[in-house]
Amino acid sequence: MHSYRESPVMREPYRIVGLWVRVLLLVILLWGTLVTVLSAAPRTRDVADFRADLRAGRVTYVIYESGHGDVRAMRWSNSPLFWYSMEDPWGQDVDGTYTVARLTADLDASEARPVLRQARLRDNGVPAYPDWPFAVPVPYVSWTVKAAWIAAFVIMLGTARPRLGNRWAWFWLFTVGQIGAVMYLCSEPRSLWRGLGPQAPPPSPLGGGRGCALAVCFQFLTPVAIMGVGIVLPGLLDVLAGP
Repeated sequence: MHSYRESPVMREPYRIVGLWVRVLLLVILLWGTLVTVLSAAPRTRDVADFRADLRAGRVTYVIYESGHGDVRAMRWSNSPLFWYSMEDPWGQDVDGTYTVARLTADLDASEARPVLRQARLRDNGVPAYPDWPFAVPVPYVSWTVKAAWIAAFVIMLGTARPRLGNRWAWFWLFTVGQIGAVMYLCSEPRSLWRGLGPQAPPPSPLGGGRGCALAVCFQFLTPVAIMGVGIVLPGLLDVLAGP
């Protein structure tokens, strides 16, 4: 009895579909990453600027942290790529400290009420992890990033033999390392820039221990990368958006 095995030609359509699925998931995740990084590196404004944006109907998303009824920190966006924050909400309001009640009243008075989310923020305005990628601050479509991350995670678990590391290594990079999903879609089971061509594994693929150590390194490097992007990218966006 002859065993049936698919020929490389028969597997070609599946590989093409798989390649385009990876590209689609990667684009969604990169978009979510960009929005999250920009939201974590906002430009400083005050309560008056926030209220002016509200009256003009420009505010689409508000993230705030509260304590004892006061707004301790707040960020808002006029679009997914433009984010602002109050450097010190205390004493900025004409009636004293900017409270959650006054924030709610300001939002209720606006014609187009933005999405409001309460979150724990670090001193530098970076959301406490693990928020990514399940709290991408974009109204109504952030679920696409969640779905893309989950799909990439399921694909990783279902891959019989990952090329660069085993499943434990990728598990730590997905969770602790935060950017594992993007890395995986770029490199497994072969690098995207290699297309459908064959690619040999590295001499020493990552195991669970080395994958965990690398994930921890990425976790510490992430705030540094956010600060760098936060300095360079907003200015570039202002130039591109200018007349």
